[in-house]
Amino acid sequence: MDLRLDTGIFTLTQGSLVARDPDRIVVSCGEGAFFRLEHRDTTGWVQGVKWQEIGYLVADVTGFQDWSPVFQFEFWEADNETETPSLTVRMSLPPNARTRLALPIEALDSQHIFLPRTPGKLRSFVEGKPADPSRIHRFALSVRAGFEAQQLEIRDVRLTDAEPEYPLADVQLVDPFGQLRTRDWPGKTHGMEALAACLRNAAGQTAEYPAHWSRYGGWRNKRLEAKGFFSLQHDGRRWWLVDPEGCAFFSAGMDCVRPGDIGPVSSIRSLFEWVPPQAGEFAQAWEDSWWRDRFDDRQFNFAKANLIRVFGAAWWERWMSMTRSHLVRWGFNTIGAFSSPDFLREARMPYVLPLSDFPTTARTVFRDFPDVFSQEYHGNAARYAEQMRAYASDECLIGYFLRNEPEWAFAEHLEIAEELLDTEGPLETKERLIAFLPERYHGDVAAFNCAWQTDLPDFGGLRVRMRKAAARSAAAAKDLNDFSRIMIEEYVKVPSQAVRKVDPHHLNLGMRYAFILYENQLAGKEHFDVFSINCYKTDPSEVIRKTAALARMPVMIGEFHFGALDRGLQATGIIGVASQEERGKAYQAYVERAASIPACVGVQYFQLNDQAALGRPDGENYQIGFVDVCHKPYGALVEKAMEAHGRMYEIADGTLAATEVLPVRIISNIAS
Repeated sequence: MDLRLDTGIFTLTQGSLVARDPDRIVVSCGEGAFFRLEHRDTTGWVQGVKWQEIGYLVADVTGFQDWSPVFQFEFWEADNETETPSLTVRMSLPPNARTRLALPIEALDSQHIFLPRTPGKLRSFVEGKPADPSRIHRFALSVRAGFEAQQLEIRDVRLTDAEPEYPLADVQLVDPFGQLRTRDWPGKTHGMEALAACLRNAAGQTAEYPAHWSRYGGWRNKRLEAKGFFSLQHDGRRWWLVDPEGCAFFSAGMDCVRPGDIGPVSSIRSLFEWVPPQAGEFAQAWEDSWWRDRFDDRQFNFAKANLIRVFGAAWWERWMSMTRSHLVRWGFNTIGAFSSPDFLREARMPYVLPLSDFPTTARTVFRDFPDVFSQEYHGNAARYAEQMRAYASDECLIGYFLRNEPEWAFAEHLEIAEELLDTEGPLETKERLIAFLPERYHGDVAAFNCAWQTDLPDFGGLRVRMRKAAARSAAAAKDLNDFSRIMIEEYVKVPSQAVRKVDPHHLNLGMRYAFILYENQLAGKEHFDVFSINCYKTDPSEVIRKTAALARMPVMIGEFHFGALDRGLQATGIIGVASQEERGKAYQAYVERAASIPACVGVQYFQLNDQAALGRPDGENYQIGFVDVCHKPYGALVEKAMEAHGRMYEIADGTLAATEVLPVRIISNIAS
């Protein structure tokens, strides 16, 4: 099947129509607005085809701005009469380049929030709970609101059985240094001479912490009990990390300290002006992907290639020395998550460690939530814990994150036990639920049926798939909420105890949740020393205070960042601001306001480098680095970071007030 949809079936409900013919629509919308092309069919069919029989929904899309637009596929189930879709799939694409977007209908099960890249497309993000294709009665094509006016062309909307080919626009978007060719900006590197001068100057510099800081970056002006490893202590007013010398320590960290970001090249080769062979001078700039990718077995790192251009075989030593000096001079005292293991060993700075390969099971409950009561989960947790053996005696290690941003926790209004009942096949965790409910109802299935408004012959009937069980009654919602807490507590407890057996010295820094959407996400917190959360705001104060009040323990921010579109890349990142100067103001305000909160023990910025011009392996292409692809620092950001780090200890101790200046924000242009 390859069925082209006549554009006449769509009704424009938002935005302005510029042009329309049978296979082409051009739509525009103003600053801060979006457009929506909508089609309704209450029969659950589209153009005579059932949604559940479709393989892919395909559209060729071109955005006519100098920044990445975010295209959306939106779906409503039959019982949803609101303007909020049941499920939305967002896809970012490069500007001014016609890009084929193909949505696999199987993605409507919402089991993965990040979809694999396809040639030309950038980031994809699935928002919402599972949508049943047989119950879809309305769908739309739209664009997410932007910080200025947008115009997009949509061609050849169609339904297909098989995945389509992905033709690329006939344009070169990236220059030999990994910069965008399509625009210029202040500070852009023009030529080899400019690249070499910048890198050689940076590589010749050295730095030391100020005299009132310890060798770990702790504050000598405030002494607490030295325990030989990093510890947590309360001074009567606030929580502190304490370094091995006994100095109070507020963690100002930098995530992803490594020589640049990788991105796919092979499948989109024509979009680059220059790509070297995989063997030869630039062999070390080719790397394996950390992302599921069907189109590129290897990725290219332009930032690393730029180091090789200037320093040759000595590139690693020069980059390591240069980067350590940058971090110390700028006042960072922590190497954050996802950093180079070699850099961690050689830099001898305090660091945090995200553990890899969080234990899972062959069959999961929802997205990446495992069968937590199974022996498989316990056995995999014991194997996972063994990776800590290599770090157990390192005094520079502050602590470890069990994992980063569980996908199951992205779903709003999620009741994980409800998803358990909506899962087919045997699961040990479902058997625990089936044992839990008879205890609650004293073995009386009639009382259970009355409470849940169901008609099961016995509790074993819960083994049969049940959709949206929490909506049956208030009693069902409460029972499932209570068991969800038990599930999440087990999810946390099992790996936490396994790691503690291997390494009793270092701090358990938690899960780095993306956000707290419901109180059950705090289940198992008693196994943490610090509750970590990634917080993308201009002012983190409310999130930190709320999280600390719920968790009743110290809080660490694992990620935050700010991006602008006045330099280099096509996307702002999660928080967009107006310029590089505003990025500096944003950084200072964030760090100082976090430090002023007694429960906060540190913040870590994401990330050292700008991301790849055409996206890292999962498609993120954010202008969020402290340095660009040519390793040139963003001066306005660095200046304000140094100011914030120079003030943070006095702010934390209550002798200085945090800045009141907040940045000028713009609407972010990202998929997630």
